[in-house]
Amino acid sequence: MAEPRTLLVIAGEFPPLKTIGRIRTVKFVEHLRRYGWRCIVVTLQPSGREGNYDEALMAEIVDGDEIIRLPLRNLEVEIADTVKRLLGRQPALPAPVAAAPATKPAPAATRAPVAQPGGGLMDKAHGMIRWVLRTLVNVPDDFRPWAQDALKVCRALCAERQIDAIYTTLPPFSSLHVGHELRKETGLPWIADYRDLWYGDVLREWMPEWRKKMEFRMERRLLRRADVIVTVSEPKTAYMQRLHPQLKARWETLTNGYDTELYGSRQRTRPFSGDTIEFVYTGRLFKNRKGYAFAEALGRIHRSDPALAGRARVRIIGGVEPEIQRRYDQIIAEYGIGHLYDFVGDVSYGEAMDAQVNCDYLLLIVDTGETSDGVIPGKLFEYVSVRRPIFALCDPGATQQIIDKAGLGKTVPAESVDACEAMLREWLARPVPETVQADEAYLAQFDRKAITERFARVLDEVVAGQPGRAGR
Repeated sequence: MAEPRTLLVIAGEFPPLKTIGRIRTVKFVEHLRRYGWRCIVVTLQPSGREGNYDEALMAEIVDGDEIIRLPLRNLEVEIADTVKRLLGRQPALPAPVAAAPATKPAPAATRAPVAQPGGGLMDKAHGMIRWVLRTLVNVPDDFRPWAQDALKVCRALCAERQIDAIYTTLPPFSSLHVGHELRKETGLPWIADYRDLWYGDVLREWMPEWRKKMEFRMERRLLRRADVIVTVSEPKTAYMQRLHPQLKARWETLTNGYDTELYGSRQRTRPFSGDTIEFVYTGRLFKNRKGYAFAEALGRIHRSDPALAGRARVRIIGGVEPEIQRRYDQIIAEYGIGHLYDFVGDVSYGEAMDAQVNCDYLLLIVDTGETSDGVIPGKLFEYVSVRRPIFALCDPGATQQIIDKAGLGKTVPAESVDACEAMLREWLARPVPETVQADEAYLAQFDRKAITERFARVLDEVVAGQPGRAGR
């Protein structure tokens, strides 16, 4: 048997952080073994105080995987503590941190800087430092210091070990710098994997035009050295090809996928009684992922037919941005449907899985925006594994096509209250289906093992194309 090849993986998200982005990477690392590839993973060292930290997720890492962890430096805190020491003040005690939300990663520099309330001179100075860091220094995101540390470690690995290829998965987008530099210095083939878009992503619309142009030029420069550029949907691949027509890299689409064994022996314990109909959403609500149309539709039904609306229970499991929560509070108060909603907050991954298994319908809320037609949330494939009907708020595009073709449920335009109300009335009036008659033949292409097989084939081909490396 041929000696396994080695893939150097640079991934800001990995267990035990409860991000949906971690699943793609940890499953690639696991399943690549059967195709003759072993992985060395350079990732984040959690402090254990992250809001999305879940120690139980360490079980997702297969024994024998080599994991190198590096801490995420917080430049804002370091600068503030230095200033306080110079002034003879005590540095602040460490506070809980949130490395990335539980669904889609959004490092601080991908979020719009928040204006700070007025205060004393120190408060104003701190606010100015925060603005400078997030606007001018942490470009494209606040993983830039981590990426610099990761580059040093990866250089040493490439010098000391037999590495066959380099794989960076984004976000965090700073990982692209690591791949670019390693490709330039070592000549090893580099695969850049876009789970989310960098330029043009709906979560980065807050940025001023000058910043967008700067990041676009940065992305274009870095990608010139990529051997393969991967995205998770055909619309995203086509979008990036239009953005960067001059690139000579090989383009590939490798969607996220589902795992038939993900839920293991979890069994439904809540009976199909018909007394209440439970809709469950697991994940965060932030930026362009809101779901107001569902709440307003339920409110309308409650006004005209309170008995029908009274059958519904809506559980939102995961964090909700304060601005979005305030809007939900307004809608719920306006229609008097507080008794139908339960905002659970963050729970362990295991608890979220149990909630999915025991619900009547899975609620899927997809980002809206200019490039949302190419968005296929990792959450969709998590839901696929559960095999409960999906009530999806999503605009026409890749996600809607998968749900419709697979027979997994129904979709309505993400912000259409009228369409949502019509479908919700229908679903509340009918018996809850106990099983989903999905098109298994169609879904087979999204099996995580099948996707990893295609990825391994890409790796083999790109390595074989490197001079002097085909013999391994």
